[in-house]
Amino acid sequence: MSDSATYEEVPGDRTRSVQNKVKKVVDTLDKKGSIDNDLGRYMTGYEGTSGKLQGNPKLHKPGMPLRTIVSGRNHPTEKMAEIVEELREHVTSLPSYIRDTTDFLNKIKNIPKPLPEGTLIFCMDVKALYPSVPRADARAAVIKALNGRSNPEISTEVGVRMMETVLENNTISLSI
Repeated sequence: MSDSATYEEVPGDRTRSVQNKVKKVVDTLDKKGSIDNDLGRYMTGYEGTSGKLQGNPKLHKPGMPLRTIVSGRNHPTEKMAEIVEELREHVTSLPSYIRDTTDFLNKIKNIPKPLPEGTLIFCMDVKALYPSVPRADARAAVIKALNGRSNPEISTEVGVRMMETVLENNTISLSI
């Protein structure tokens, strides 16, 4: 929590403010005809609560730092995040997508051998992967992937607007 590049301490509970921001985005999309009334009600028809933070110790690392886990259950952005999550299949189908370690190992098994002279194989572990991804680059990659869809149910513009709303309004509470 001491990483000021990732977390910002704010006074008070911002749940109501986030709920209002989500409602404003949904109302704008509804008025433009970008989403229908049912989808709008689905994303805003509940009282939200702040996300909850917990940590599991990394027992294999010196000093046992915590692996932070955030629960967004009932958060004001939860339903909007579900819609954005449905768009993920358009990113996971890209050849550069790697789901997890097993997926990576399966992909490197299929690399033609022998490897070219001078090939360097390495492994790395990224600390704080998601906060480290430059948002502008991620946004551009999402736009490119969504623009490649042949029959989009939700426009690229709407998908990106909802994604940004979710990313910019993640709030958590920490009880110490």
